[in-house]
Amino acid sequence: MSTTSLSQKESRNIFATLTIVFATLGSITYGYCSCIIATMLSQTSFTGYMGLQRATNATQLSGAINALYQVGALFGTLSSGYTSDRFGRRKAIFLACIMVIIGGGLQAGSVHVAMFMAARFITGIGIGNLVTLIPTWQAELSNPHSRGLLVGLHGTFILVGYSSASWIGFGFSYVTNSHVQWRIPLLFQVIPPLILASGIFFVPESPRWLLQQGREAEALAVCKKIRRDSSAPDDGYAIAEFSSMKAQYQYDLTMPSSWASIFSVRSYRRRAFIGFSCLFLAQCTGTQVINNYGPTIYASLGFNAKEQQLLAAGWITAGIPANFISALLMDKTGRVRMMQFGFLATGIALLGTTTSVAVGTSTGNTAALKAAVFFIYLHIATYGSGLDAPTYVYGTEIWPNHLRAKGAAISISGLFVGALILLMGASTAFATIGWKYYLVFLVMTVIAVVVSLLFYVEVNGLSLEQTAKVFGDHVEVPEVHVYKEDSNSSNSQSDIVTKA
Repeated sequence: MSTTSLSQKESRNIFATLTIVFATLGSITYGYCSCIIATMLSQTSFTGYMGLQRATNATQLSGAINALYQVGALFGTLSSGYTSDRFGRRKAIFLACIMVIIGGGLQAGSVHVAMFMAARFITGIGIGNLVTLIPTWQAELSNPHSRGLLVGLHGTFILVGYSSASWIGFGFSYVTNSHVQWRIPLLFQVIPPLILASGIFFVPESPRWLLQQGREAEALAVCKKIRRDSSAPDDGYAIAEFSSMKAQYQYDLTMPSSWASIFSVRSYRRRAFIGFSCLFLAQCTGTQVINNYGPTIYASLGFNAKEQQLLAAGWITAGIPANFISALLMDKTGRVRMMQFGFLATGIALLGTTTSVAVGTSTGNTAALKAAVFFIYLHIATYGSGLDAPTYVYGTEIWPNHLRAKGAAISISGLFVGALILLMGASTAFATIGWKYYLVFLVMTVIAVVVSLLFYVEVNGLSLEQTAKVFGDHVEVPEVHVYKEDSNSSNSQSDIVTKA
């Protein structure tokens, strides 16, 4: 059983990096569409127009608006496994962008809460596809030794989208025209997917998907383009990587690739548990609840409407540098270690949040209320630095090539299952049990620490083909070492050594 080892010293290809950064428009789309509802629910112009202020079931309607989006996203995530394999990564992303554009336009033009709910569901379908397809495509274009950084940008730019929605919503709260105040921020949802859809066919398809379609010449051409190095005109690295992809693909043809096989083959079932659980448990830390109900939380702490929006916008913005640092460090520290740190640190932040909110809301103690805001901000810092980016990277890279689209869909469905469960009852929970709802997040985070310590295995630094050996699967690739001569040498070039 042989493996592939591609030199860690290989330089990062600028074209591949720019393509992966361009893909983050899909990440921004997910963040913006997911967060904009929080600002809308804090706008009296929106809630008044939609009848949420006078309705006796206003709390349930708010919960349903959030839940329908998550249901749509869950459906979109699971359907991405089919669209991605059937049409390719780029066409599937294009179709997802169209769904978001339609849904965003309908939200901005909504004339009734039922229409708005339907539009959120449609948007959710597109978003579920995008949030799954983007890291899958990025992983399949990335160099093994910088995959954590490059795919980690997905998590970073999700928060850029969240932050943009928060600040735009806050800024438009000062607009006097009540319709413009909420319709324009909702319409902004269509801008990132419109740009992404316009440029998606000018960037390369996944070479691994091309191989699966029998388009070997195109796959090799893409490998050369995304691995081209001016100091290695012979394309040695690209050819070596393509050889390993092809060898593994030919072996994978003999392996089961159906949805059923994911649950019947032991190594696939193990991946399904690990991938689903890491994204599900990350949601169980309560981050999306804090985001979507931030104004409600800050209102319970005694802040006025403007202060609520300002604190919510500042909170999500604080997560951006934490996320970027996480992406920078992931290839050095490993995914599993970062997630273990993230669950533990977020648990500590949740303990502080639960205690301070409990004391502050029951006694009105000013110090406790300030402490609650501190721990809520600490929560996003620890979540961003240890969980957000690594879970997306890990949930997509652990799957074998012939199952990655389906496997990534299962992994990322954990995100929406967790969010759906927690958000669906959040309005009622905050209205009835208040701070005690945080205890659910705290208990689940403790469970997450234990699960990550017992079951998660590291795949850092391995090519996507090599990750199979970590799960006990056969790795059918020649052992190829690609070295470079010293940079001071006048004859710097690639040498390829292959072992049988």
